[in-house]
Amino acid sequence: MKRLLFLCFFFYNCIVLKAQDAGEYTHTDQQALLIPVAKTYSTDSIAAYIISNFKTNNERLRAIYIWVTANIRYDPDSMYVINSDRDTSARITAALRRRKGVCENYAAIFNDIVVKTGIPSYIVSGYTKQGGSIDRSGHTWCAVYLNDEWYFCDPTWDEGIRGLPRWFLVPPSVFIESHMPFDPIWQLLDNPRSHKEFYAGRSFFKKKNTIYNSRDSISAYLRSGSQEQLQAAAARIQDAGLENQLLVNRLRYVKMLININREEKDMNLYNAAVKDLNNANTIFNNYIAYRNMRFLPARPDAGLNAMLDPVDSIISSANKKLDELAASATDLQYDPGLLKYKFSALKNKLQEQKQFLKQYLTTPPPLRETLFYK
Repeated sequence: MKRLLFLCFFFYNCIVLKAQDAGEYTHTDQQALLIPVAKTYSTDSIAAYIISNFKTNNERLRAIYIWVTANIRYDPDSMYVINSDRDTSARITAALRRRKGVCENYAAIFNDIVVKTGIPSYIVSGYTKQGGSIDRSGHTWCAVYLNDEWYFCDPTWDEGIRGLPRWFLVPPSVFIESHMPFDPIWQLLDNPRSHKEFYAGRSFFKKKNTIYNSRDSISAYLRSGSQEQLQAAAARIQDAGLENQLLVNRLRYVKMLININREEKDMNLYNAAVKDLNNANTIFNNYIAYRNMRFLPARPDAGLNAMLDPVDSIISSANKKLDELAASATDLQYDPGLLKYKFSALKNKLQEQKQFLKQYLTTPPPLRETLFYK
């Protein structure tokens, strides 16, 4: 009985909210469909038009949503056009050109335009449930931060809709009934639902005693670096349980990205250390060439010491990079050992020349010439 009453109350409120929604956005919806075609082949031009022609963030977000759902058609074949999650710009360009796409295209286009109008938006991946059944394929949607509140938008599910959109600015507590993100943090709920609860459709699951704060957690997550975000996501996905193959695949994918980022970082560290070595050798060799000229043309004594000063700092900086590389779990390809040896050899030569300079500068000027022949 309580469940029946709750459902009646829930659907009544939905009807009321939809009626309010219709009145609030009638003009916005009409204007969104009038964006000149010439302005709709890049997210930059669409965003610029939206900013110029719609005043509030609510209107802008609505206009973007209406334009995307009205102008991009769902086409399963599009998944074979661009299938790299790492190449978002290519996915957007292809879908705008073809006016076709799948959920990744819808979310990417919507998200990119929204962000370019100054509204925080993030792409979320997960799986869904329709008609009480779990979909076997993954899905992608967007989380937006509007008027100090989090909402979800799913332009794919509103594609080509006639009438009021159903999946625009849906509160997290309602969205979780049909959309389960792979990473639990993107439920945006203080009491995240488990995969088993999502499967069972427990709309009225017992609230857990928790001090979890979704706002604080997502804020901290978004402030962290990309590698930290991936590592945290992998841990959360693992801890939440791998209830289906989609979750298994997602965890593997996130771990793959973590390793790719590590390898890229290792490569950058190694290349930076090589550059340091080349710079240090150039400075040192310039000094040696000047010494071979018996420090002619002459320069002030202080200038002689200054010639070698940068080498110490370069070696120190490079060794920090190589230490970090040595501590990496993926340093098989970029072994720091050889570079460490070369920097050590250069440092020994540097010390020899510093000793020579010390002797040279403490020798009376008339006798300095003799030091070059010892």
